[in-house]
Amino acid sequence: MESNQKNKTTTSNITSKPTQEKEEPQTGIGRFFSKVGYSIWIAVMVVGGIIAFLVSLLVL
Repeated sequence: MESNQKNKTTTSNITSKPTQEKEEPQTGIGRFFSKVGYSIWIAVMVVGGIIAFLVSLLVL
């Protein structure tokens, strides 16, 4: 019976820590690659959007 009491968890025992939305790298190299990767991703999304727009014009 005692082991069951140890395994019980209630909402008062559970603590949630707020998490950051985006974790910044600590090193300069990590920051550089994260910014370059983000910029390349945005460029790919823009090119993909333009291609999708042109394809939609062809379908009309």
